Amino acid sequence: MRERILDAVGRMIVRDGLAAVGVNALAREAGCDKVLIYRYFGDLEGVYAAFADRSDFWWTLEELTHGVDPARISAADAIKLLLRRSAEAIRARPMTLAVLAAETVERTPLVVALESVREKRALELARWAEERFMLPEAIDIAAIATIVGVGLNYLAVRARKIKVMSGIAIKTDKDWERIFAAVDTIVDGVLREA
Repeated sequence: MRERILDAVGRMIVRDGLAAVGVNALAREAGCDKVLIYRYFGDLEGVYAAFADRSDFWWTLEELTHGVDPARISAADAIKLLLRRSAEAIRARPMTLAVLAAETVERTPLVVALESVREKRALELARWAEERFMLPEAIDIAAIATIVGVGLNYLAVRARKIKVMSGIAIKTDKDWERIFAAVDTIVDGVLREA
């Protein structure tokens, strides 16, 4: 029943948006009495925290870093690969795209819980990279990766509803190959002198 309730949260987010997730609506969607929500999670914020912790909402460190061997790949190539994998993971998650689309205007406890997971995983990824690669101290790689990553997230969110952004096609995998090639150029340019 616990998993059924959490699955219902995801369905509601994709179908109805973040604001639709309330105890009564969630109980209806999960096909259970709302008493069970309180029994399993304590309250709605407990549901949000449990939902946010699920690995399928946001990418995991292992998902992005599997097979990345610092002895066989440069820091620049690793950063390019991690940015690509991150964008691909986001694009493959309709629920995550729905949350990203709504989070700037809907500051619900669910959004806050999901943001905390994203922040935690982003910091884990940054630590992972710092521990394995000699990153130049004079270049703020974390800020640059954040700016590029957020741009990729934004394009992925927009691609849910539109095909072109500022004259650049953003809908298909072929379109995204062009975007990833541009990201590679940015990373190579930033790390050229390092």
